[in-house]
Amino acid sequence: MYFHPLHSPDSSQIGYLLADLDEQEAVVIDPPPRETELVLALLTERSLRLCHVLRTHVHLVDAADCSPLCDRTSAQLVVGEAAALPAGCQVDVLRTAHGTRLVFGNEVVRVLSTPGHTPGCLSYLWRDRLFCGDAFDVGSCGVGDSEADPGMLFDTLTRRLFTLPEQTLVFPAHPIQGRHVATLGELRARYAPRLQHSRDGFITDMIQRRERSPARALRA
Repeated sequence: MYFHPLHSPDSSQIGYLLADLDEQEAVVIDPPPRETELVLALLTERSLRLCHVLRTHVHLVDAADCSPLCDRTSAQLVVGEAAALPAGCQVDVLRTAHGTRLVFGNEVVRVLSTPGHTPGCLSYLWRDRLFCGDAFDVGSCGVGDSEADPGMLFDTLTRRLFTLPEQTLVFPAHPIQGRHVATLGELRARYAPRLQHSRDGFITDMIQRRERSPARALRA
């Protein structure tokens, strides 16, 4: 087992490199922009073959894609079924659904469909670790983000993510209130006030937040 966070100080984005050192196979989750050379160096250092580049989500205005990393490693790009890829992305793409299992070496990553921040959001469960992208960015629904859907996010949090064991370690694509990792139990307690409403109540609350503060990000 090999686990290496990839933190980009320029964008505050965090990616993750996972590997089976015995079989020398790896996957990378949300590699930060301009960190291709770092990922390649880490692969070379451990003599690893990159099997998949896993994206939790891709924004419509996101001009960056993973083509250079995929081209130089022959890794397959994995995105959600509803993900919108950047124009000109011509790499080998696997659109995957909830419940899919991705294998690298003797390791398995389980795919979870977690829409809300964007319609095509995925999370990846590996051992006791959840890589969730921006699934906990409730603020994106409170500022009128055109890709965010508060109803979907409510369902994702209450029916999918918070049904996992409380001890699950959560690794986001951006720090959550400055933290790079938290347990699911901690996050459940933190988000409880937001989720105490019904689904319709949560949606109404997000709409009201938009009306009160249309230009201010309400980061949870």
